[in-house]
Amino acid sequence: MAGADERELRRIHEDWFDRTPAKDLDGLMAHIAEDVVSYEHDQPLQHVGLPAVREVCRTGLEAAGASTPVWTVPDLTILTEGDLAVAWGLNRMGIRGPDGEQASWSRGTRIFQRRRGEWELVHQHLSYPYDPETGAAQTDRQP
Repeated sequence: MAGADERELRRIHEDWFDRTPAKDLDGLMAHIAEDVVSYEHDQPLQHVGLPAVREVCRTGLEAAGASTPVWTVPDLTILTEGDLAVAWGLNRMGIRGPDGEQASWSRGTRIFQRRRGEWELVHQHLSYPYDPETGAAQTDRQP
């Protein structure tokens, strides 16, 4: 049975999943630390600080255009120990429009720290598998 910390971290993820289709950028930033370091799918190698991560998210939401962005982690796993927590799973990200849904899968790991009594995302690592022969990201992989 999940403890209170795991339930709270699952609630944070569900909140992110709900706010993504709403394109609620402020809501998406609510549980992210000011000093977050995120390794996103795109360049540069790392995005440091809340403003940098906010820009990545803003760009992604705007790229959806008139379509609805969607994000879930169906196999979300969470471990907690004191004021640190790790969450990981396969990210399913895409857009839903009049012609259906287009999505890709990637890997995601998120590290949270409890600060001032609240869980905050302090690190995120997202990645696609790659083809070792070409070095190209393989965004068409399915679990």
